[in-house]
Amino acid sequence: MSADLESCPRCRAPVGADLTHCGHCGLSLPTGGEVPEAWIGRTVAGKYALEEVLGVGGMGMVFRARRVLVGDCVALKVLYPRFLESPLQRKLFHDEAVAAARLAHPNVVTVFDADLTGDGGVAYIAMELLDGAPLKRLLRDRAPLPPAEALPIFIQVCEGLAAAHDARVIHRDLKPDNIFLQTLPDGRVRVKLVDFGIAAMLDVDGHEEQRRLMGTLRYMAPEQCRGEPLGPQADLYALGVVLYEALTRRRATGRTVSAILNDVVVPPNHLLEADRTLPRDLEALVLRLLAKSPAKRPASAVETREAFQACLASLGGAAPVARRESAAPVSAPAPPAPAPPALAPVMSPPARSAAPSRSVLWIGLLLAGFAGVAGGVVWTLLTP
Repeated sequence: MSADLESCPRCRAPVGADLTHCGHCGLSLPTGGEVPEAWIGRTVAGKYALEEVLGVGGMGMVFRARRVLVGDCVALKVLYPRFLESPLQRKLFHDEAVAAARLAHPNVVTVFDADLTGDGGVAYIAMELLDGAPLKRLLRDRAPLPPAEALPIFIQVCEGLAAAHDARVIHRDLKPDNIFLQTLPDGRVRVKLVDFGIAAMLDVDGHEEQRRLMGTLRYMAPEQCRGEPLGPQADLYALGVVLYEALTRRRATGRTVSAILNDVVVPPNHLLEADRTLPRDLEALVLRLLAKSPAKRPASAVETREAFQACLASLGGAAPVARRESAAPVSAPAPPAPAPPALAPVMSPPARSAAPSRSVLWIGLLLAGFAGVAGGVVWTLLTP
């Protein structure tokens, strides 16, 4: 039952009282006790006062919450109560919190607290509330990006991935939705990796766990599509897909598993106008990242970061040599201009038209994560 909802919480399409899913967008509709607005004013675990609904998804709800003791605000992910009875859903929720908590790095979202048992009737993850926009928005508005604009962003993505891989964590769902451009108080922008909802922990997950076909198909590596055990190169493939889209505004492969496994990637310069062609070393690096075989991709995120830095330096500017522990903020440049922006570790934040509130920005970001996990769960259950 849809808990007497009149419209879908995601797309606002009308829904009937007897429906379990929205007929328009497919969202699993909240049941009794799961209507997000009914939670406003409630204090979770005696610590988090729920003030605003940031979003809903197939697996749970996201709130802006004020910490009672400290007084600041966090983003609070709450698992739908009905999923407390599902071992798989609880394990995914648990793994997201544990994977993120392992990573103390400026380019990874910070998790402050979690209760994953559900013993108090609520399973939640409290994380930093980010101000800014996902990379998806920048690509939608501005792609194809010039290399001088894209590379500083992807250098910091590599910083976050390197920290994750050092901690034996594979993201498994890297995509533009999960690369967040956080606006800092001084106006600079820092890249943050978010949503480790289906991350694999190499020292914890067994062979069968890694075989689960979870993720967003468009960014899944061939070995991930085949259900094979994954290594860091799976994240590097996804990084290559995102970079390809950023530089060309085109998909790297077709829309099916067969296309991912068999399509020959068109070199970016075959798609770009003459005045937008990439340096040969950068084009070759993109194609290496998109190699079908993990062994033919770069060996690590660190190697990839260094290659990006070399490409950036070859464009005529000084590549930002960010130390792993500091990760100096970097951003996309200001509104489009005829000349490329200065190549420096810190640049102006991305142009934003009618800048929405950070609550609105978190909706799309976190719902994308919920959708990816829910889709992976369905695929897992349907795979022999």
